[in-house]
Amino acid sequence: MNLQSLPALLASIVTFAIGAAVALREPERARRLFSVFALMVAAWLLATFLYSSMGWEWAHVVALGLALPIPIVAYRFSAVFVSQIAGDRLDYGPTDATRPPPVTPRWMIPLALAFFVALAYQSLIGPHTLHHTPLFGIAVAIYVFGGLFVATSLAYGAYRRTLGRTEKERLRYLFIGGLITVALSAYDSLPALGIHVPTTGHVFVVTYMYFLSQALFRYRLLDLNELLGRMAVLAAFVLLLSTIYGLLVAWVPSEQTGLFFFNSIVASLVIFILFEPLRGVIEGQIQSWLFRERWALKAAIDNARTQLANTIDLHDAVAIALHHLEESRRVTHASVYLLDRDGAGYDLYGAVGPRPVERIDAAARRPFFERLSGGRTAAAPSSTASAALSFVPISIEQLGRELTQRGITDADTETLDAIARTLDEMRAALCIPLVADDQIVGLLGVRDERLRDAFASEEIELLRGLGGQLAISVKNSKLYDRMKERDRLAALGEMAAGLAHEIRNPLGAIKGAAQLLQPHDGRAETPAEAHEFLGIIVEEANRLNRVVSQFLDYARPYQGVLEPIDVNDVIRKTMHLLPPSPDGKTPEVTLELDEHAPPARGDAEQLRQVFLNLALNALQAMPDGGQLTVTSSLRRTRRGTPEAVEIAFRDVGSGIPQARLKNLFIPFFTTKEKGTGLGLPISQRIVESHGGRIEVRSREGAGSTFTVVLPLAS
Repeated sequence: MNLQSLPALLASIVTFAIGAAVALREPERARRLFSVFALMVAAWLLATFLYSSMGWEWAHVVALGLALPIPIVAYRFSAVFVSQIAGDRLDYGPTDATRPPPVTPRWMIPLALAFFVALAYQSLIGPHTLHHTPLFGIAVAIYVFGGLFVATSLAYGAYRRTLGRTEKERLRYLFIGGLITVALSAYDSLPALGIHVPTTGHVFVVTYMYFLSQALFRYRLLDLNELLGRMAVLAAFVLLLSTIYGLLVAWVPSEQTGLFFFNSIVASLVIFILFEPLRGVIEGQIQSWLFRERWALKAAIDNARTQLANTIDLHDAVAIALHHLEESRRVTHASVYLLDRDGAGYDLYGAVGPRPVERIDAAARRPFFERLSGGRTAAAPSSTASAALSFVPISIEQLGRELTQRGITDADTETLDAIARTLDEMRAALCIPLVADDQIVGLLGVRDERLRDAFASEEIELLRGLGGQLAISVKNSKLYDRMKERDRLAALGEMAAGLAHEIRNPLGAIKGAAQLLQPHDGRAETPAEAHEFLGIIVEEANRLNRVVSQFLDYARPYQGVLEPIDVNDVIRKTMHLLPPSPDGKTPEVTLELDEHAPPARGDAEQLRQVFLNLALNALQAMPDGGQLTVTSSLRRTRRGTPEAVEIAFRDVGSGIPQARLKNLFIPFFTTKEKGTGLGLPISQRIVESHGGRIEVRSREGAGSTFTVVLPLAS
């Protein structure tokens, strides 16, 4: 029994776990090669352990046989991985700008085959002591470690040629780490040559293999720096496992080889069982020491998500998210934007730090939202093609990397600059989309002004989790508002019938009595004062009757027939119904109609009521005169396909204050002295029953635009 061989067994177990974990991830050439490389190293370490501990000759032969293909696999993996890291940023010079990745050196495979033949010959026919011959062992060691050094040097060659800062740092880490690991592994092979020295290289093998596995999935320099902490976690983990392993097998007497072997198997099973729980505990403890800010961010986000799960009000949800982000001290700027009612842009709901822009218009920031939606840009890496339908964050760091890529065009640069300007307007270095029902319902922008590359991949995932919970809160809030609206309408519907019965009866009596008092059919004239008051009674009775009728129209479900209609024809007929102005003049109305607009689906009579109401509102907003412009056009999607027909009523009046915009469609809310506050709610109900919507844009002093969007007849 040889307790010094325990690190080899532990290294074999952990390396096998690392290789298996990578193999189970999404298949990709570099990852497949790494998995093969890791599993071969694990098998070689296991055979080395069996020979050192048990003294089995066949294990020595197997260990030598497994070591021979390792340089070949390592070289192939290094060639693919280095090419993947540097990509098109390698500068080979003007005469060799498109050189393909290097192939396996010609001397590796023949030498490996020669050693294999020698081992097979000595195992089957020749003397069975060849693998113990010093010269043979030295030759195999020179071949194996020389091949590993050549594989490692690929990273150094790419490091000298690459142009990107991040890529240079990654390649430098790979080369230095690989060089140290190869040197220490060669040092650990000295006992096999009869030179007895303490072995320490197996721990470095595990650490470097773990580093490689993480580098396969991490592309950012900040993530690679944090791997130092993870490697410290792994070193502590291996040390703890070694202690457990030693306690399980050290008590076995040296002459009881079978019992030692049995205890080693039991210890291995124990290690496999304890692997995940121990790693979680150690990783959490060490990261709480080394990365306190990240640990605080995780704790803050966990608390925020717990509170958001029980929050319905949007303003409260935004306040909770921003409060916990600020308390974490991990961000200096944070902002939350939510989709407006019309779906045309995102309004600021809250911010931490310097105040960002109040609104982000979706149409004006089209490249930004295409990038958030996973749309592949010309400058984006090809790996985003597989995620074309997913929603992805935008970071200023990634934009900077793409701007420095070779072969980027002026159009790509302009697009990336536009996206970066939007981030700057949000005062954010990272933007997380808030997604619900395959739609971006909001934006979460964060920034740490202390660093440019402020957020590592794990922190981005934490923030995406917060964004997901915030999106759920937005969705729940909208559902709750719809439920309240449905209940309110149901109550209004029940009240409408009673209201009509209780009001119309006395109205009929009032109107009838007033009409009898008025002079007609040759009866004597009443005094002038009575005549005036009687006229007022009739007028007010008619007004009350009109209010009740409008209230019933609002509460009554739509029962019309939807059919293809020509919206231009409906607009023209509506304009003929406009009353003259008080001075007897015809209102100034300009029609800009798209004669090629396809038919919409609707009820012409109901829509005429909507158009007339919007036109009258526009004219009343211009008491001193002005021009009403009515336009019709075809609305298209981002891909250019027809989506709907839109009819816009644009006035040049005083506009509507921002605080009143959200109350326009609330029943009985009005800014007019004699208005009922039911015109716009009734219009909205009619348009929504058609499957459309009404959009409002207004600015004080510059007029308002009400746009009716109707679905196409097709």
